[in-house]
Amino acid sequence: MITLILIAAAVVTVRCFYLYRYPMGPCRKCQGRGVNRGSNSKRWGACPKCKGARQVKRAGATAVHRFYWSVVGARLQERRKAQVKKAREKAGYPEL
Repeated sequence: MITLILIAAAVVTVRCFYLYRYPMGPCRKCQGRGVNRGSNSKRWGACPKCKGARQVKRAGATAVHRFYWSVVGARLQERRKAQVKKAREKAGYPEL
């Protein structure tokens, strides 16, 4: 049972990394061509789903990015506060 849980956790981790690294995928409606199905020289138009971009955001990519930046953003904010505090002490400014 523990092996199954570890395998599931590994699969979820790999999928999250994949979504973070590659958030965009080919449009399924136009198969990455960017044009309407059945378009020809007389009747041309962009795909309504991807609007001609040929890519759409993968399911879950937004959630993975928001979670990542909420965790990393907090760390970066703390680091920046420490840098500002150190610079103030070095410059001799009073505490706010």
